[in-house]
Amino acid sequence: MLAWQLVPALAASDSAPGSLAGARPRRLVVDVTRAPFRARGDGQGDDAPAIQAALDTVAAAGGGVVYLPAGIYQLGSIQAQTGVRYFLLNYRSGVSMVGDGRELTFLRAPAGMPDQTRIISANSADGKSRVIEAAFRDFTIDGNGANQPDARSIVGISNVYTMSIAHLRVRIVGVKGTADAEAACFDSFFSANNRYHGCEAVQRPGEPTGSGFSATQSTDIGYEQCASSGSAYWQGFTTYRSQGIAYLDCQAYLNGQRGLNCEESTDVRYVNCRAGGDAIGNHGDGIYLFKSQNVELVDCASHANQSGAVNIGSSVRILRGQFVANRQAGVAFGSMEDWQNSSIDAASVLTGNGRGAVAIAGLPIA
Repeated sequence: MLAWQLVPALAASDSAPGSLAGARPRRLVVDVTRAPFRARGDGQGDDAPAIQAALDTVAAAGGGVVYLPAGIYQLGSIQAQTGVRYFLLNYRSGVSMVGDGRELTFLRAPAGMPDQTRIISANSADGKSRVIEAAFRDFTIDGNGANQPDARSIVGISNVYTMSIAHLRVRIVGVKGTADAEAACFDSFFSANNRYHGCEAVQRPGEPTGSGFSATQSTDIGYEQCASSGSAYWQGFTTYRSQGIAYLDCQAYLNGQRGLNCEESTDVRYVNCRAGGDAIGNHGDGIYLFKSQNVELVDCASHANQSGAVNIGSSVRILRGQFVANRQAGVAFGSMEDWQNSSIDAASVLTGNGRGAVAIAGLPIA
């Protein structure tokens, strides 16, 4: 099972930007508002070239910190990665992007981005290399989702072919997604050992938006104290064809489909996670498990969703927890075999659901 520890770039200290270097105290720290970069941070013009120059400078020096003081950094320059996708900022191994706090430092995407744009993209996105040990901390990304008429799918921070990428107290809002193109605020794709701690995916009401947190064909990805809300079309958290995924103290609510979604994955653990609550559940099921093996739900709560938890073709252990006040069942199973491949602790609370505590497809409601 995952160890809940951020990579050294974030774990060493939480006090000052320069301390992020951890075991390498002499690594370069640059302020994007100072010479030679001179980003304005006033919400005007285009700060993307200055920030990219700072990222490139730190990467060329062998790693370090790109510091973004409080301000609004408008990103206007859209770059193309040959044969792959568009991006606004491109990061490499050993580079940390650090703001003054997600209420103070903002990166704002421009209107009219092309389809498949990544706001922040790993330089390994073409699959020819792997970015390792990078980090993001204490800022907000605004995807400007309402003003992207030509895009179907945008990604906030895109970690493709990456390893040991850490995210601490980052918020991403308004990332465009459509009913036939999922998109994500935070994405791990063909990656390993990435960590997300205290991060938020917040989608604005009325905007066409995608999922909050996504792991696809990845291994050993950890989410701790993260929250995802408001996806117009998709999930709060989703994992697909991945292994060793752990969620601790995470919350998903007001999402267009499921709160916590797991498909064709193995060794997935949800501990003290919450799908909905009171009258602010998800439009779909709270926790949905599809053809996944060795899944555990430990002390989880699922309230005011379609069903509290659903098992279709999976092996699941439910230890304690509350699956209450859902519109359909507390826990639903696609078949008798799914029921037999699962266990529900006697201490689990399954009351007040519209179609009973447990529902098995084709059988009377229990």
